[in-house]
Amino acid sequence: MNISFLNLTLRSLTIDDGPEFYALIDRNRLRLRDYFPVTTATIFSLDDCFKYIDNKVDQANKKEHFTFVIEDVNKQLRGLFFIKNIDWRVPKAELAYFIDKTLEGKGIMTSALGAVVDYGFNNLQMNKLFLLTATDNLPSRKIAEKNRFQLEGILKSNFKLCSGELTDMAYYGLLRG
Repeated sequence: MNISFLNLTLRSLTIDDGPEFYALIDRNRLRLRDYFPVTTATIFSLDDCFKYIDNKVDQANKKEHFTFVIEDVNKQLRGLFFIKNIDWRVPKAELAYFIDKTLEGKGIMTSALGAVVDYGFNNLQMNKLFLLTATDNLPSRKIAEKNRFQLEGILKSNFKLCSGELTDMAYYGLLRG
């Protein structure tokens, strides 16, 4: 996938993204560690980052998990999207995303989510896309709602933060159609 919007490009993660991907994770590490624990716990060096990317590229080739980056005109990575927890029998998949802290609130993720939804339904032929977000993450919830996702329920004590605290998650779904 390679989609341009708002002077940005949404595209598949590649091994060439190593240094920029590491920089994106590192400058957002503290704010990501609760909700992207695997990514932040896995990437502590550039070498770790290359291994992580190699794994993600392999997963995409096997159609198990897709990782997309948001890149600006200066080739700096500014955000990340996952299509994960894919169940090809239904077919359905979970979406997860974040934007660089310097770009929050500018409508970028709303547009990027729309592009990923189109890709999920039209290219991957998903019947349902869903996402989970902390109930107190109002910006993420607003992004989902702007893209026609419907709140299907609140999952109580469904996710453990790095502090060990359990938090409630809002489950949003969107059906093809």
